[in-house]
Amino acid sequence: MGTTEETPNLNSGNQMNQLTWIDYNHPLLLSPADVSGIQIISFQLAGIENYSIWNRSMRVALLGRNKLGMVDGTCSKDRFPDSMKNHWERVNAIVLSRLMNSVAKDLLGGIMYASSAQTVWEDLAERFNKVDGSRTFNLPKEIATLTQGSASVSVYLSKLKDLWEEFEALVPAPGCDCPKSRDFVNYLQKLRLYQFLMRLNDSYSQARSQILMKPPLPTVNQSYALIVSDESQRSIAANSGILGANPVRNFEVAIYTRNGGGGQNQRFKKNFNVNTAK
Repeated sequence: MGTTEETPNLNSGNQMNQLTWIDYNHPLLLSPADVSGIQIISFQLAGIENYSIWNRSMRVALLGRNKLGMVDGTCSKDRFPDSMKNHWERVNAIVLSRLMNSVAKDLLGGIMYASSAQTVWEDLAERFNKVDGSRTFNLPKEIATLTQGSASVSVYLSKLKDLWEEFEALVPAPGCDCPKSRDFVNYLQKLRLYQFLMRLNDSYSQARSQILMKPPLPTVNQSYALIVSDESQRSIAANSGILGANPVRNFEVAIYTRNGGGGQNQRFKKNFNVNTAK
């Protein structure tokens, strides 16, 4: 049985009208998650520079809550009977507040007093969906010049994926399931793997070589897992004192310190006797 919501509606005579039952598939159903104060995406629209990613993220978030129709026009107010108009207004207000919370404060001026979530959605698209040739031209350059630098591997890969996703939104890959399309997708996956590996710091050169020697080549996510595993092992080894310029000497110094100055350490005793003999 699906969750239902009972919505009473009052007519002009202030009398109870017929009850409208809303099942869990209905776009006007409100769940506790819909009315919570938690943002539905983790970042805000800043302008043209991140509109494509913001738009896609919001579409996915609204679709998951079955509220995408409130902004794309498929759930406009005139599609519902008069008995549900008040409830539509309530859902529209909640989606409208979600949109406003996902936009930077300095961009609210043009949408603050809008009464429709669809109007705000279309206004933002008109203002910031400026897909021009210069951005499409610059994206490959940004991808090719992005390096890990002082960032962690996870932060570096996240930035790279953002650029990949933006470029794919501007220049979509073929969507058919034909052999040529599959070959192109495989080529694109290899290209992204090379882009990820070539800009890693030199400290990952050994792990990078091992990844490139694997038949078949792993995906970007699989390679990331191998890189992180290698990073974790090196960190553990370094913290344990195993790695270093002279691991044997580090081990001996650790024993010397633990024994309170080397009272029972034969190596340091021997050196002491030689010195006293002189």
